[in-house]
Amino acid sequence: MSIRGTRAGVTQASYNEDAMGCFSFEVLVLSIAVGIGKSSWWWGGGTFFITLLVMATPGLNHLFSVGISAVWGIVGFSIGTAFRQQGADWVLAILAFVISLGIHMGAIQWAEDINAKD
Repeated sequence: MSIRGTRAGVTQASYNEDAMGCFSFEVLVLSIAVGIGKSSWWWGGGTFFITLLVMATPGLNHLFSVGISAVWGIVGFSIGTAFRQQGADWVLAILAFVISLGIHMGAIQWAEDINAKD
């Protein structure tokens, strides 16, 4: 393997590890929000474990990532609407969706790399 290829692999692995950290924080905040919203530790804990189980399931993890990214797109749209500028809502929605989808896909790649068997 070339030095360039090795460097690219290390850089990608580092990015994926950072993405997993962002995703873990996102899952924690989501679980706390659900637990507080439902006033139940069971709902919060269940959300946490089910989310981790979904992310560990091939195929289902991609669908989940697109769904969560769509939620971030809605958040971006809402923020853009507050600016009252033409196009800000759609631009921020698309940016939020694409950035969060990249983070989620990096987290999935990290999980696949960790679980890989040689």
